[in-house]
Amino acid sequence: MANEAADTQRDRQQVEEKLVRLVTELRRQGLRVTAQRLAIARIVFENIKEHPSFMQILEKVRETMPSVSPSTVYNNLQLLEKLGLIKSFDVAGETRYDNTDPHINIVCLDTGRVFDAEDESREVVQRVKKLLGGDARVYEVVVYAFCSNEEQSAAREASGPG
Repeated sequence: MANEAADTQRDRQQVEEKLVRLVTELRRQGLRVTAQRLAIARIVFENIKEHPSFMQILEKVRETMPSVSPSTVYNNLQLLEKLGLIKSFDVAGETRYDNTDPHINIVCLDTGRVFDAEDESREVVQRVKKLLGGDARVYEVVVYAFCSNEEQSAAREASGPG
């Protein structure tokens, strides 16, 4: 329970730090800092561990701003990516949004859910450095795997060969 509280506090702090970085970058580039832009960014940053799609982000944004247009949300996602605050990657033809910290994304082929593997990315970097003798960084690694959950495995077997 204490670990969850610490994680939640750390997550909130990271969201606030990213918002400060966003405001700093917007001002540096002469772009407007609007309430709508900040609200969209906050929703993206608060939900980034879910690896949300555009539609998921749009739905969340519309919970607090029902009249926001899809193009406004899309343009702000593009801006956040251009500023290096988020990155996008493809999962089965759908763009998902993610944090920019080095990590491996694991996509469950049963559910489409995406999980982060931070510790494993360090191991991959060390192996690549050893193999090549040079510097290495994890930029983007996506691993596709079947979930080990019994319910999902049963559903996969019931659907037959894919």
